[in-house]
Amino acid sequence: MALSDRLTTELSAISKEYDEHFAGQSRISRDLGLLDKLIGRLRAVASEAEQIPAAARGKDLAAIAEEVERSLAVYEAEKRAIEQAKAAGPEFEPFGALATKANFIFARYGRHFAGQSRNTRDALLLEEMVEELKKIHEEMVALAGDPPRDPFAGDVALVAQNTQMYKQEALAISEAQTTGTHEERANLLATLANNQFSVYRDHFAGASRATRRPALLVRLIDSLEIIEDRMVRIAQSGYNVDFHAKNLEIVRAQLQLYRAELDEIRAARRGTKMADLMGMLGGAANELFEEYRTTFGGKDRRKVDRAKLGLICDKLHEIARQMEDLGRAEASEMNDQNLGIVQEQLSHFEHEFEEVSAAQANRGQGTGAGR
Repeated sequence: MALSDRLTTELSAISKEYDEHFAGQSRISRDLGLLDKLIGRLRAVASEAEQIPAAARGKDLAAIAEEVERSLAVYEAEKRAIEQAKAAGPEFEPFGALATKANFIFARYGRHFAGQSRNTRDALLLEEMVEELKKIHEEMVALAGDPPRDPFAGDVALVAQNTQMYKQEALAISEAQTTGTHEERANLLATLANNQFSVYRDHFAGASRATRRPALLVRLIDSLEIIEDRMVRIAQSGYNVDFHAKNLEIVRAQLQLYRAELDEIRAARRGTKMADLMGMLGGAANELFEEYRTTFGGKDRRKVDRAKLGLICDKLHEIARQMEDLGRAEASEMNDQNLGIVQEQLSHFEHEFEEVSAAQANRGQGTGAGR
């Protein structure tokens, strides 16, 4: 067997054992000795690959080296997290899960709001994020106490701080979208409507209805209803321009389509068994993992599609939210394990998004190779 084939087989075996014993499972009960052995096996793979001169490694061995580097980072981070969990006691595990959820929301804020023009932002998306953070904060306080004890106090304070900041930002966005001349506001409303149409295309068009989150489409419809109302008010104030009237017709037509689609999505979910839906969400996550590997794995960060990577993160976040909702409705070991894997991969993808953003902000400096 060729060296690359043998090392690939060993990597697959290590990954399978890690997924079986660590991914998505309670850290307090995990076996650090077993994780150390997996880390040792990864380092052995790296050592064998490094024995081949770099110029003679070829693409297969280069890909193996990249996979080992990525896996080592994940496993060593998991080891530190397990050590922290065992030291902090039983509250650490559920608190850590809440902190992870909060970090995902912070990352979404960075992608969709930070440093961008307020009047083009989605106020209802930010309001949804505020509600998510409020729930996270309540659950954190229930675990950490009031006032929260160490080592939880910093995270509790950060979530509270960002919740308030996002709440104020949502109000500022709504205010920014209602100022300006009739023409400026009409043009802005067209932009905002197109943004919602893009959300629909990205998250619903061509996708399995059963795996779509109804609340996301409800939010989209609510946003378009606000846009429709503002368009009507401008027209009633005397702004009778053809393009504005046509835009209002388009918004109303899309609203009709989206409302009908919402009914179809709800019907599809009612007609799908809970266990089947959990499995379908796992399959949808795997498709995103493959898309990431194909599109971003090993590519030059300066040249990849940053927006597409952000969309993969958003889609994976949607899947994680649904897995959490289903897990609260019906206990499932498979769903719990899938959720752990999704969150682990989402953490990696969010980190890669930051690295890509940094590389593209400094084009020409360094190679920017991704993992």
